[in-house]
Parts: sequence; C-alpha cells; structure tokens
Amino acid sequence: MARAALAPYLCAAANLLAALALATVLAPGVSLAPTAAHAGYVAGHLVAWRIGWGLWVAAALSLLAFFRWWASRIGWSPVTRAAVLLATAGVLADVAAESRLIAWSPGEPFDIAAAFQLSGVAANGAYSVAGLLLTAATTHLPRWLAAWSWTVWLIGIGLAVSAALSSDDASRVLTAILFVLFVPWLVVFGRRLA
Repeated sequence: MARAALAPYLCAAANLLAALALATVLAPGVSLAPTAAHAGYVAGHLVAWRIGWGLWVAAALSLLAFFRWWASRIGWSPVTRAAVLLATAGVLADVAAESRLIAWSPGEPFDIAAAFQLSGVAANGAYSVAGLLLTAATTHLPRWLAAWSWTVWLIGIGLAVSAALSSDDASRVLTAILFVLFVPWLVVFGRRLA
C-alpha cells in the first residue's frame, strides 16, 4: 500500500486516540465557561493535559493529510483546492488553540474559553465545510456512503454552532456522536476511494 493511501487509516487512528483522550483525561478540564474547579483539575493533571492536546494537534494534521489525499483521489479542481485551503485554515486555528491549551501553567489565569471557541467554531467549521465540499465533488458513491458522509460533516457544522453558542452540553453530545460516526467512516471511506 502506498504511503499516501495510509492517510485515511492514520487519520482514523489519530482521531480515535484524540477522542479517547478528550473523553477521559481532558473532559474534567474542558468547558466553554471554565471555572476554578476546571483549573484545579488541569493543574493536578498537567502532563496528561498537555499530552492529550498534543494528540489533538496530531489529529488535526492527520485530517489535513486525509483531505489532501481525498482531493488527489477525486481530482484537483477549484472546489477541491478550496476544500484543502479551508482545511489548512482549520488546522492553523486548531494548532493555535491547542498550543494555548498545552502552554497553560498553574498560576496563570485559566482563560481558555477563547481557545475552545477557536477550535470549536473556526477549526470545526472549516473542517466541516471542507468535508461538505469534497463530498459534493465525490461522484459514484453508494447512496448509503454518501448519506454517511453528509451526516458526518453536518454534525460537524452542528458542533461548530453549539460551540459558538457556548453550549457545553450540546458540544459534548455532538462531539460524541461525531467521533462515533467519523472514525469508522474514515476507514470505510478510505477503502472505497483507495
């Protein structure tokens, strides 16, 4: 298998690890309205916090590699180039946000809501629109796979909206649904396009 053909599987693995980190070691410190209790948790688990957000940086980079692979499989066009450009903007937003989360240290104000907004709204929004563009440009998908693809990206838009509205509950639910659908979708979609 060519190295580029590994992009969907590496993306699935990186996103699975990042989602597991979010559900376990990161969740007690994550909120769109952080409190002193959140800061206390992070201060007591700083190494795990930093590793967890490092996994999210890796997941973002793997998603960009996947989008580039996808665009190359269906052909470079103005739409696929725009999608990869949007995904690149999403990665830049994610890396900026997650770098801020990684860099936080006890004794500093726990003002991380802006980082969660940047990641949740700008990055997720950009990734989801990029995915919608690439899905629209991908022909000959079976109806069930096309429906799965549209569902993944529309849930991503919903997640961006819930983050914009600062809804922790909606963001948690949509994140869980998104990753339960997204990780296996990467594998199935990758096999279909390989």
